[in-house]
Amino acid sequence: MNSVTSLIFFFLVIAVSAAPQLPVQTLEDPAPVTKIITCGGLIDASSAQIDLQVGGSIRADQRCIWLVKPPLNRQRFSLTSTGLGENDGLFVSTYMLGVVGPPIKISTVGQNHTLTSDLVMVTLSVGHGPTRGFSLTYFSSGSYVGPVLTGYTELTATAGNYSYPEDGGNYRNSENALFVIAPSVPGRPTLRFTFVELEFEGNCSYDSVRIFNWFDNNYIEVSRFCGTTIPPSLTLIEGAGIVTFRSDSSEVRRGFKFEWV
Repeated sequence: MNSVTSLIFFFLVIAVSAAPQLPVQTLEDPAPVTKIITCGGLIDASSAQIDLQVGGSIRADQRCIWLVKPPLNRQRFSLTSTGLGENDGLFVSTYMLGVVGPPIKISTVGQNHTLTSDLVMVTLSVGHGPTRGFSLTYFSSGSYVGPVLTGYTELTATAGNYSYPEDGGNYRNSENALFVIAPSVPGRPTLRFTFVELEFEGNCSYDSVRIFNWFDNNYIEVSRFCGTTIPPSLTLIEGAGIVTFRSDSSEVRRGFKFEWV
C-alpha cells in the first residue's frame, strides 16, 4: 500500500468512526424483571408485572398512577388476570414533553396494547364500589432512549405541600418534570398554587406548568401558566391529577409551590 492509498484509507476510517450510529434495536425480556405490588409509583425497568391485590379487594374510588420509565421506546402491555368490574377502568397513556396522550382502556385478558413512547402512565380508576385486583405486564423493546425525566414525585398523602426545586434554588434549563397527586385514601382534594416564578412568554411556550385533572377517564388539561401567574384553585373531582413542568434552554427562575387539601 503506497503513501497515497494509506492516506485515503486513514481518512476513510476516521469518517466511518465519526458517522452517526443507528439506534440499536433490542428485543423484549423473556419474562418480567420485577414485580410491583404498590398502588402507583415510578417503574424504572425494561419490563414488569404489576400485581395489585390479586385475589384480594381494592377499595371504592381508589386511584393509582404508575409511571413506566423503560430504557426502550416501544411498550407492550397485556392484562394477565383481572377482577375489575364494569365500573372500573385500567388505562395506559403516553407522556411526552409535558403532555399526556389519550388514555387507552385495557380490559381483555391476553390482548396486547403497544405504545411508542419514552414514558407511559398507567392509571387505575375504581368505581364507587369495592372491586377485585388484577395483574398487568409490560415489556419494552425497540431503540434505546436517553434521559427523558429530570424530576418526579408521587404525592399520596391526603393533604400536604410541595416546592420545586426541592432544594430551594433555581430550576435548571431543559427540565421535564412530572408530579402525581393521587391520595392513597380516596377523596376530592383542592389544588392551590401559592408561589410561581417562571420565565415569562405570552403563550407560555418557553417555561410552563400544566395541570391535568383526571375526569371521565381522561386527563383533562385545565391550566397552563408561566411568569408569576397564580392560577385559580381547583378541585380534583375524581381524586387524582398531575402537574407537569417544562423549561427551555435559557433563563431560569425560582420555580413554584403548591398545596393540596
